[in-house]
Amino acid sequence: MKFRNIGKKIISGYGVLALIVLNSLIVFLILNLIASGVIDFRGYLRKGSHAAKGRYSFKKYEDPVKQLFPNLDKDDINTLLTEIRHVSQIFDTYTQFKEKPFVGKFVNVDIHGFRPIKKQGPWPPNSDYTNIFVFGGSTTFGYGVTDHETIPSYLQEILTSGYQGKIRVYNFGRGGYISVQERILFEKLIEEGIVPKVAIFIDGLNDLGYGDDDPPHTKELTRFMDQGEKPPFINCVMQMPIFKLIFGYSKDVAKSHTHDQSERIGKAIRRYEVNREIIESISKGFGVKPLFVWQPIPIYKCDKNYNLFANFDYDGYMPYLRAGYQDMTKHVAKLQFGDNFLWLADMQENLHKSLYADAIHYSPYLCHTIAQKIVDNLEARKIVTRRD
Repeated sequence: MKFRNIGKKIISGYGVLALIVLNSLIVFLILNLIASGVIDFRGYLRKGSHAAKGRYSFKKYEDPVKQLFPNLDKDDINTLLTEIRHVSQIFDTYTQFKEKPFVGKFVNVDIHGFRPIKKQGPWPPNSDYTNIFVFGGSTTFGYGVTDHETIPSYLQEILTSGYQGKIRVYNFGRGGYISVQERILFEKLIEEGIVPKVAIFIDGLNDLGYGDDDPPHTKELTRFMDQGEKPPFINCVMQMPIFKLIFGYSKDVAKSHTHDQSERIGKAIRRYEVNREIIESISKGFGVKPLFVWQPIPIYKCDKNYNLFANFDYDGYMPYLRAGYQDMTKHVAKLQFGDNFLWLADMQENLHKSLYADAIHYSPYLCHTIAQKIVDNLEARKIVTRRD
């Protein structure tokens, strides 16, 4: 009888414990579902604030955007924008990432890491030619325009039609790149024995636009490396939505208070100067003529009345960009950067027309205009010579 009562108590206790465990698992599951929904909703809001307000709002601005592409019909423009969205990035040594090889009607990425241009030269380059490598971010790559309408493509078109010599241009623009990555890519190519005669670096937007000093995918790569130091069970637990929400939010809050605006901008400008000095030193050793271009942006000396995407949240998307360009203007005025520095930040001041294919990236017209400014600099420095 005594053992029977003990057995009943054990069964009863087990039932209570099982009920508690089951209810706890249900509550935990519900919390994870809620956390997953919150994470998805936050991602939706971020994407919506960027895309819906104008990054790629062709449907909203169909008629005026079509005017930027006189050689393309509506279907072609839709194809172009679709292809641009499908260009993804993969890991690359030292620079962290690059555009994945891609084949499309208007957008292509070569397996050797550059975007082809009109009448693209072969790879590796023929040393008998004046080979010009152009480095930069997505505006140099040409997000929003066709292969033949990028800055490097227009650069080759202008040079081959009106200047002496055999000239070939290669587009090494990559989405999200800052000056550090461009310099490292330049070094990698030289290390491989591929040395251009001219190297052009187009910067400003990415170096000053983002809220940290690292390339865009640093956070993901850091998380990946950190996971290798933790037991598999901990990694599995940390992938649950509830923990992602808690610890991800705390990191975002901590990060937002890491630097004040003036400190961040000053550090970015200093970093750009150091990278420019390193590139100049390397270029001198290998006989390369460098050119550093400070690019135009839509929120600095650009008539917003002609910006189709003026309602885009620029300050939310790139919180340091506006103030950064104002500080860089003062900085350039104090220093003499030399004739291999081309200041184009204010080139839009008297261009009263639409210049952007989306909220950030250049229209074909602005790409051509920038290319012409670069050619003018190369001619003034006697790097290229106009035909008689």
